Amino acid sequence: MEFVKEKISEKLEALGKVRLYIDGKAVAEASIRTQSGHYALTGEGLCIGYDSGDAVSRQYGNKFAFKNGTINKVVFDVGNDAYVNLERDMKVRMRD
Repeated sequence: MEFVKEKISEKLEALGKVRLYIDGKAVAEASIRTQSGHYALTGEGLCIGYDSGDAVSRQYGNKFAFKNGTINKVVFDVGNDAYVNLERDMKVRMRD
């Protein structure tokens, strides 16, 4: 997933485009508004495979653990550069 911030609204929301990538290919895109999050060692932070905070919906309970699958890789990039296809770049480097 990639979010490209285009501007800040009067309500201090980040406005921009979000793209969803599957196997390195963009499969969906939409304009959204969001509030920038701050990640820290304390508080909710960034969790992979579970949700450490309060449930945002009554449709699932706290923790909402990921089950019956495998998380092969997670890339969390806070850079302001364009989407980088890490798998493709690694394959090219491994050929040499």
